[in-house]
Amino acid sequence: MTKENSISAPQLFCVLLLCRLSAEIVYPRTVSGTAREGILALVIAEVLRFILALPVIIYSFKGQNIHRAVYKKNRFFGWCGALFAALLLAAAALRTLFNSSQFAVKNLLNGGVSWIVFTVSAIFAVYAAITGAEALARSGAIFLMTAALITIAVILADIPYMHTDGFAAQGSFSSLLGDTFERMLRGGDYLIFAALLPYVNKKKSTSSGKTALCFALFSLLGGLVITVTSCLVLRDMYGLCEYPHIAAASLSDIAFFKRLDGASAAVWTLCAAFRSGVMLFAAGSAVAEVYRAGHPAAKKVRGAQ
Repeated sequence: MTKENSISAPQLFCVLLLCRLSAEIVYPRTVSGTAREGILALVIAEVLRFILALPVIIYSFKGQNIHRAVYKKNRFFGWCGALFAALLLAAAALRTLFNSSQFAVKNLLNGGVSWIVFTVSAIFAVYAAITGAEALARSGAIFLMTAALITIAVILADIPYMHTDGFAAQGSFSSLLGDTFERMLRGGDYLIFAALLPYVNKKKSTSSGKTALCFALFSLLGGLVITVTSCLVLRDMYGLCEYPHIAAASLSDIAFFKRLDGASAAVWTLCAAFRSGVMLFAAGSAVAEVYRAGHPAAKKVRGAQ
């Protein structure tokens, strides 16, 4: 690990949280349901993702990279694990680019061409991935603060429209399962965590593990804030909205900013493209870490750069 290409544990947390929340905003609701279903599906999906990631999180408390560790135990399984993680991350990056381009066309660029937005976002994502871990970490913190400010402004502006009427509606078990599955497919953050571990400048060996636990907590809380506030504002209309947060933002009214949905859509579109870049970088990092484990000379050359 070169000193210039290292990131801190708080920076890793910011990148992970930004990636998680951007998917929550730009991914469309493909399963209609009630407000209670949406909240319950969110909680279940978060818990399931955390349980599936427990081996990676537990191992990170030792301050080691799981891809390298598996490779040292068995080269075949090490390569299989790294390649499988890279494929999942690349697929998630492409899916995010597709969803964010659709999101931008429908909420920001009315009448725009989705493939043009997709191409521009893809170029930005590839450029972000090429810049390296340190640049991604610094940009992630800035993007997260910007997105947090605009989202908080939307929530505060929507307070007059918040009511609990929509929580009385009953849903179906099949709809809950469908919503939970759809939310599960928004994951990939723990794969990013595993791939970026070699770049973390740890003050203690347990720093990475604590970062993962903090991310799990704030990922749940952040998702709940976005979902619950959207449910309170939209009420019975929540299950009919493709992008609930943007639909709620269209009601915001702050001084001469009559609507914040356009600004929110622009910021979160950029954040989603950044998420794709992080995933592409993480995909390459997972494979590169296994390669360096089998080629010590490559690691020495990298460290000398």
